Amino acid sequence: MLKQLLNECRFTLTIHTAGPVLIKSGHPTVSGPDMTPVRTYRNGNAEVYLPGSSLKGVFRSHIEKVIRTLKDEVVCNPFVKTNPNSENDQLVCPNYADVSCGDKFEVRRKEQLEVSQVQWRRYPKKEDLSNEAVYLDSCPACRLFGSTSFIGRVAISDAYLAEGSQQKVEQRDGVGIDRLTGGAASGAKFDLKVVSSGVDFEADIYLRNFEVWQLGILMLIVSDLEEGLIRIGSGRSRGLGSVKATISEVSVNYLGAVNGRSDNEVWGLGKLLGDGSYGTDTDDEVTVEQAPITETRGFRKITTFSEESLKCLKQNSIERFVSKIQSWEMPETMQFEYMEFRRDGGTNG
Repeated sequence: MLKQLLNECRFTLTIHTAGPVLIKSGHPTVSGPDMTPVRTYRNGNAEVYLPGSSLKGVFRSHIEKVIRTLKDEVVCNPFVKTNPNSENDQLVCPNYADVSCGDKFEVRRKEQLEVSQVQWRRYPKKEDLSNEAVYLDSCPACRLFGSTSFIGRVAISDAYLAEGSQQKVEQRDGVGIDRLTGGAASGAKFDLKVVSSGVDFEADIYLRNFEVWQLGILMLIVSDLEEGLIRIGSGRSRGLGSVKATISEVSVNYLGAVNGRSDNEVWGLGKLLGDGSYGTDTDDEVTVEQAPITETRGFRKITTFSEESLKCLKQNSIERFVSKIQSWEMPETMQFEYMEFRRDGGTNG
């Protein structure tokens, strides 16, 4: 899939702190606050920022909840590991939620499990786990954000202070609550530094070789950020982490000539491949009523969506995402014969 570069999507996300925000550095100070925001050196100065890894984690967690709401047990739990059934030495995986996608494929690759019966899809040999097979059998979240066995489609940069925005940090007092009296517990006071409200950060979002429903996921995240529905950082249940975000335009790029595509159409990976490989849909496209601005830069054909065309792109791609998840094909029961490898190279099978 990544041996070619068929389409790209780029936009800049402006994140505005609507309240105090704290992404902890993990380094307590010798004297002063117990919790401080993460910082980096930029342009010769130490300044606060929002790590791209933190943003990606929050976005993935949020969209996993949305996917489970649309169709339960479609998305995997990335922290669940494979374990054999001790009674009959078989591992049974009736759906995605039973095991993480990354660990599932890692176990197969290491040949710790040998397939005895696969009713959903059959990969009896290690070499059959191609990139196409892994992508095809990954859950919707792993297809976009990646797993330990497959790199994701989306990259999120660190969010640095926007041009003209001033770094504002304030110190706050915290105190532990006595569970008996409901008042302040003796000796349980702590201090923390937070990024103040009214600070703007900018992060670049890059999506490559995407299906339209995956673009819809990002547009849904942007919409929820615009509504202030996603909090980031620590202390979110205590009033911290309130943010709002906006985008002014989205550019979708195609490399080389794309025959048959009109300017008001966005083609996803399935439409560009046209053969249904990787489990993609050959009708992978959306149409916007308001045509975007189109230009050619070298080898790239760039379409830029803003204002009404951007609004239409959001709506149509989100609808495509919802439709895709609701019609997502659930796997049937998969059974693996567990084989314990001995140090002498033999097995118990």
